[in-house]
Amino acid sequence: MFLTRSEYDRGVNTFSPEGRLFQVEYAIEAIKLGSTAIGICTSEGVVLAVEKRITSPLMEPTTIEKIVEVDKHIGCAVSGLMADSRTMLDRARIECQNHWFIYNEKMSVE
Repeated sequence: MFLTRSEYDRGVNTFSPEGRLFQVEYAIEAIKLGSTAIGICTSEGVVLAVEKRITSPLMEPTTIEKIVEVDKHIGCAVSGLMADSRTMLDRARIECQNHWFIYNEKMSVE
């Protein structure tokens, strides 16, 4: 008859009896786990900087890539959970490839 917490956290638009959206709260907690990333655009180019946060002594620092290439002329600074960023990077790469396939030119970055 009554829904448990796990039944309220399945949907992004399902409110608990207290008026809480658990999916939104989970997203806010995930943001807190992320690292800092900043990008500065100048007339001469772009500067990307990220914080590499090592959360475990078992992690190899050289394997963590927080600045990645989307296309030959597009880079991306990653902040947050790497699994989420991989999904978004895959999508960005596909969009660049589709643009090249359809228009036979590199995607604009303006």
